Amino acid sequence: MKKIKQKLNYFDFYLFVPYLLLCIIGIVMVYSASSINLSYAGMTTNFYLLRQMLYVFLGLICFFIASLMRLELLTSKKFIIYGFGILALLLVYAKFMTKAVNGANGWINFKIFSLQPSELCKLYLVIFVAQLLAYREQLALQNSLQTASRKPWLLVALLLLLILMEPDLGGFAINFMIVLVMYLASQATYKSLGRAFLLLGGFFASVVVVISGLRFWNPLAGTKYNYMYSRLTAFYNPFKVAASSGQQLINSYYAISNGGLFGLGLGNSIQKRGYLPEAYTDFIMAIISEELGVVGIAVILILISWLTLRIFLIGIRSKNNYQTLVCYGIGTFFAVETFFNLGAVTGLLPITGVTFPFVSYGGSSMLVLSITLGIAMNISMRQRRIRLVGRNH
Repeated sequence: MKKIKQKLNYFDFYLFVPYLLLCIIGIVMVYSASSINLSYAGMTTNFYLLRQMLYVFLGLICFFIASLMRLELLTSKKFIIYGFGILALLLVYAKFMTKAVNGANGWINFKIFSLQPSELCKLYLVIFVAQLLAYREQLALQNSLQTASRKPWLLVALLLLLILMEPDLGGFAINFMIVLVMYLASQATYKSLGRAFLLLGGFFASVVVVISGLRFWNPLAGTKYNYMYSRLTAFYNPFKVAASSGQQLINSYYAISNGGLFGLGLGNSIQKRGYLPEAYTDFIMAIISEELGVVGIAVILILISWLTLRIFLIGIRSKNNYQTLVCYGIGTFFAVETFFNLGAVTGLLPITGVTFPFVSYGGSSMLVLSITLGIAMNISMRQRRIRLVGRNH
């Protein structure tokens, strides 16, 4: 207990307060977005409220455990090996032994709660890739880079492939971006960054060409993956398919338009009354926009931006390569997930089923995000202790 109290003396409230505020906003808005439809269905209106409160409570416990644990446990061979084995088994089980939800086999139902293995992969890949890159940099300093094995990267590729096979395109994209940004951060030379941006530019240009071509030809027609084509057509022109796949995005537009600057008031959303599917999960930001307006959205974006930038700052300040890369991975995780969610809600990106960090309803997301933030807190507390001890000497 004495060691825990000593560690808490270096607690970083610049991380904790935004996290707590986002969780509180999430609890309120999940209740607001879900209660009316539960009432229509004859169910208790606080069903999702109580569950979200439980997820936040468990998330806080996970956050403090991750904040106070020894980081060395995450770099042990047992954690890396067993973690990979468990994740691979969960992904295979999800793919072949579960029923598809919204076209993807990405969830494992444990009756009490549902687990999304691709969420756990985000946490694991941050830890594993940071260790691989830190070891690579250590070898480079010793001029023995040729001894670095490429086999561990096959494990990273296998996890990404298993996520893609579900198919969970949103989960794959976020996990891939985490790995990519961490790799680029460890290879921060102008030449390598230039090549990476050229490759990314070519990739996105190819995606645009493919999406444009899909307007005239549907290669997925008659298959179980036809829903992907429907999402792409809804993204390209939702009003053309307003009665089917475009309905969700159109109603999101209506919600954002209704809200204006200050919103209709908490609880007064029209679109949550059976018009907008997934109102308390993927599209909760549309409901927030309708009820709290641009001002409400701005507050949430300031909080998540502050949190993300704070994590990157902790990484920049760290003198330990491994800890720096972990922070870059966590910051990327938060930033990309936020971008993907807002992109889907506003029609800038196809709908991929990505939740908004700490605000959307969901247990897997809440617990994984809380653990990753706890690890960032752990690194921040170590830095603060080192600085304060240095001043006293």
